[in-house]
Amino acid sequence: MVKPPLFVLLGDPFLCEEKRKEILASLQKEFGPDLPVTVRSAGDLSLESLLAEARTLPFLSRAQAFSLRGSEALKKGDLEVLENYFKSPHPQSFFIFEAESLEKGHPLLLWGECAKQVFLLDHQADRLVADFIRKKLKASGKKITAEALELLESRIGDSFTLLDTFLDGLILYLGEKGEIDGAAVQALEEKFAGFEGEDLIEALAGRNVPKALEILNELVELNARDAPAMIGLLHWQLRRFWEAKRGLLQGLSEKEMAGRLRIWPSRAPSFFRSLRRFSVEELERILEGLFELDWRLKTGRAEGRYEIESWLVNAIG
Repeated sequence: MVKPPLFVLLGDPFLCEEKRKEILASLQKEFGPDLPVTVRSAGDLSLESLLAEARTLPFLSRAQAFSLRGSEALKKGDLEVLENYFKSPHPQSFFIFEAESLEKGHPLLLWGECAKQVFLLDHQADRLVADFIRKKLKASGKKITAEALELLESRIGDSFTLLDTFLDGLILYLGEKGEIDGAAVQALEEKFAGFEGEDLIEALAGRNVPKALEILNELVELNARDAPAMIGLLHWQLRRFWEAKRGLLQGLSEKEMAGRLRIWPSRAPSFFRSLRRFSVEELERILEGLFELDWRLKTGRAEGRYEIESWLVNAIG
C-alpha cells in the first residue's frame, strides 16, 4: 500500500473533533478556503458511494476531505473495501477516521502508522485542560485569574465540550474587558442555567417549528455580534444529548449520565424527557448539519440567520 492520504484520531470524541478542525484548517490553508468537507457517521453510510466521490475531485476543487466519526463501527467488509481503495487512493482526497478506541493491530491503526498520521487524544490528562484554556484565551486576547481558573476546573473538570462552550460564552460576555475573574464565571454560570430552561432543544424534540424559530431568533439577536459563539452553545447542548443517548444505550442509568455530563439537578427531568424523543441517528444527522453550518460560517461561505434557520428546519425534519 502506498502512503495513504488519511488521519486516524483516537480518544475523547470532543478532542477528536477539535483535532479534526485543526487538520481541516491546515488543509484549507494548503488547498484553499473552499475545500469541500463531508462529515459522516461510520456506522450509517454507503461506503461505495463515498469512495466513488473520493475517486474524483469536485469541479474546480484542488482537494476534498471526508471525516468518518465512530470509525470503530466499520465492519470487516467495510475495511476490506477501504483497503482496496487505499491501494491506489486519490492523493488529494483526504480521510479522517475518528474512534474512541481501536484494538491493537486494527487496519485503521496500521494505515495511520503507514501515513504517520495517528493521533492519540487523552481526555484524562490534567495538563490538557490547562493547555486548552490557555490556547483558547490567548487566541482571543484574554487573561484569567487564579480564582476563575479554579472555578472553571471545579465546575467543568475534563468535560471539554462544556469547557469549550463556556469559554466561548465568557469571551463574548466580557466584550472589551481583558481579564476573566471569578465574578464573570459565576455570572455566566447563572446565565447558562437560564439558557437551559425551556430552550431550543426542547422545541426541537417537540418538532415545534414556530416555537423553535422564536427561540432561535432570540438567540440570534442576543449573539448578533458572534454567530459562531451561538452555534457553540447549540453544539454543546446537542453533543450532550448525543453523549447521553449513547450512554443510555450502553446500559448507564439517567442518574449516572446526569453526573457524568454535569447536568443541573433541576434540569435533569426535562433533559431526559426531551432526550427520549430523539434517536442516535437523528442526533448525529443534526450534529453533522450543525458542523457543516459552523464550517461555512467560519470560512465566509454562510452569512448567518438565513442559514441557521434553514439548518433548524432541516433538523426538525
